Amino acid sequence: MNRREFLARAGGAGAFSVLVKVDGFAAVPEPPPMPWDIIAPVQPGPERFAGEPHMVLVDLTCDVLVAGGGMAGVCAAVAAARHGATVVLVQDRSRLGGNASSEVKMHIVGANNHGGRPGWREGGLIEEFRLDDAVNNPHRSIEYWDLLLYDKVRRESNITLILDTTVFAAETRDGLITRVLARCDKTEHLYRVSARQFIDCTGDSRLGLEAGAEMRVGREAKTEFAESLAYDAADAQTQGSSILFTARDYGRPVPFRPPPWARKVTREMLKFRGVSSWEYGY
Repeated sequence: MNRREFLARAGGAGAFSVLVKVDGFAAVPEPPPMPWDIIAPVQPGPERFAGEPHMVLVDLTCDVLVAGGGMAGVCAAVAAARHGATVVLVQDRSRLGGNASSEVKMHIVGANNHGGRPGWREGGLIEEFRLDDAVNNPHRSIEYWDLLLYDKVRRESNITLILDTTVFAAETRDGLITRVLARCDKTEHLYRVSARQFIDCTGDSRLGLEAGAEMRVGREAKTEFAESLAYDAADAQTQGSSILFTARDYGRPVPFRPPPWARKVTREMLKFRGVSSWEYGY
């Protein structure tokens, strides 16, 4: 195994553990092998991308290209694969889940969030994933949630997963995307992916931006699209922000000296966001 192949296989596997069968527990079906010969060919072709002579160019073809491996991207990829489509899922991190991964630790709620909605519950794939997590992750380890999402994707034989890879350009014709370009600098691969359908789940609309799609910033007025729950007047407000942390009551004062570079958060900054509960240690 040469250096490039080793890096490609290590990057594709990510920082995840290996699951084995333990006596007394039922074995689960083995996931399909990673298509290393496709995403990291041992004998790459001579063609190189203009301006990138040291990157191996890999051409892929699929029914659906999903850019972004957060919860939206994972659900889109799994749903498409289970309906028979061949899928290439490109994620720019070493793990799946996006804000819901161990890197950010934002818990998933959905339709049953904020109370006041008795009987409401998120269904579909989110329900499947959360039930699986409830059964197999009693300690609520966020790292195990990363592994669960990786496992769900890897068990779909129709999905080719490429981690640590960023979509950075799109080729269009007559207003439609025909091919996207993605790069993995860790393994020195450039991917050109042709697909019948492209789904932007990047969170920052990177694919849409590169494709020249119409874009807007802010919240629309209710009159624009006849949305009764929208605001009366449009504004430039974008997503809010959350500070997520875990707290523990030790029954005594615990000294803390903030570093000089820490941003000072004042009560004035939090006037629209009170602490409503201590769930999840918040």
